[in-house]
Amino acid sequence: MNIAIIHYHLRSGGVSSVLRSQADALRRHAPWHRVVVLSGSEAAEAFPAPIKLVRNLDYALVATGSAAPSAEGLAAAMEHALDEAFPDGCDVLHVHNPLIRKNAVFLGALGLLKSRGRHLLVQVHDLAEDFRPDVFDAAVPYPENCSYAAINSRDRSHLIASGLGDSHVHLLPNPVGLPERFDVRAGWSEESRRGRTIALYPVRAIRRKNLGEALLLSRFLPEGAELAVTLPPTSERDLPGYRSWKSMASRLAPRLRFEAGLHASLGELYEKAFCVVTTSVKEGFGFSFLDPIARGIPVVGREIPYVIGDFRAHGIRLPNLYHEIRLPRLALPEAELRTAVARRIDSFRKAYATAWTDGGSPAGPTLDEVLARLEARFEAEYLDFGSLDESLQQAVLRRLDVDAALEADLRALNPFLDALFIPGLPESEAAEGREALARFYSAEAYARSLDGAYTDAMSDGAKGRIDRRALLERCLVAPSFFLSAS
Repeated sequence: MNIAIIHYHLRSGGVSSVLRSQADALRRHAPWHRVVVLSGSEAAEAFPAPIKLVRNLDYALVATGSAAPSAEGLAAAMEHALDEAFPDGCDVLHVHNPLIRKNAVFLGALGLLKSRGRHLLVQVHDLAEDFRPDVFDAAVPYPENCSYAAINSRDRSHLIASGLGDSHVHLLPNPVGLPERFDVRAGWSEESRRGRTIALYPVRAIRRKNLGEALLLSRFLPEGAELAVTLPPTSERDLPGYRSWKSMASRLAPRLRFEAGLHASLGELYEKAFCVVTTSVKEGFGFSFLDPIARGIPVVGREIPYVIGDFRAHGIRLPNLYHEIRLPRLALPEAELRTAVARRIDSFRKAYATAWTDGGSPAGPTLDEVLARLEARFEAEYLDFGSLDESLQQAVLRRLDVDAALEADLRALNPFLDALFIPGLPESEAAEGREALARFYSAEAYARSLDGAYTDAMSDGAKGRIDRRALLERCLVAPSFFLSAS
């Protein structure tokens, strides 16, 4: 088949790394497919497939007016690139993450291409219905009667329950490479004698990575250890919050080090790590859980249940994770908490109201009823530290620094914190995890899954459509509601 893999850009990290993995897996394990990538930007380094530039795809250019914001213009530019890449015709457009409004004309352009007979495989990495009102667009319909793919089982089940055909929504978890070096870390006391004193948080420090919780965890490190965050954010939106955390850490978290990845390679940092930390509150796939397992390094930190569930189903154990960090609601500034909750709830009401009235079952709950359930999450006696926004987290951290009673309450409510960084990874358990990665998350298995999804995308017939309200009802549930996640 002739396959065009399409994304807004090829800047490093995130979805761009998935495109690289797909192109490489197909090149090595399914060479009968011819692959070209359509992107709004060049790749920063050598790429395993030819790239055709379509500048109007890049949402950064569209936002600044450097590219023409027209659905018809974008569709025409994409078709021109496809005709150049495949004079004998393109069989499948494998489109990444179009359901979030990053480029305001992308969905409209896809609708035009679909109406002209193009076969689509729509791969979902994020759902705008999943507490992302800033990228939700109720005005333009999602592609209908085409194949879809999700990167975790929860999102796949949401899409099916919202109207897509079961056999036309494919599960495409990302592949995980296995480094040659597999050096099982046996625990803090032994590793510290060998010079491994870093609890490594290998992440670009954007909002959903929950930096405030990393500051909190640094208070519970073993003596002589430090928590190292690798990279700063690159978006203007995330920089003010990041600078605020750096300033606070300099005063309240002296064992938290930022930008470690600017001074050493990731491989060098892994070599010095006795564990890997994660405090993220939202992920699509969860590579940060699996990459350490591939290296024999234990993972400690916050569990994301819908992500971890997929791993556990394959026999991968992650025993050093917690579900929440509880603290008394009375420890928070009441007026600030109420304002933060009301502001977030109001953003959902404004963004989702039209879609709610346009679809779903009339017998279902009203939007106000759903939002009231979300709001009630913050009326409980104890709240999860990770569910708070940056300002509230900072208020808690400042108070912890001077209030011994609050620290005692925190330790009593979360006894796991005192021993969080101590456990190592038993060698037999580490080996089982690496074996499961080789079996279920290899590039070869990935290529087989892609091949099946492309074959389905080529088939005609009814494949269903997404009912926005039904999808919202599945996503807007209280345990997933965080004040600052995005």
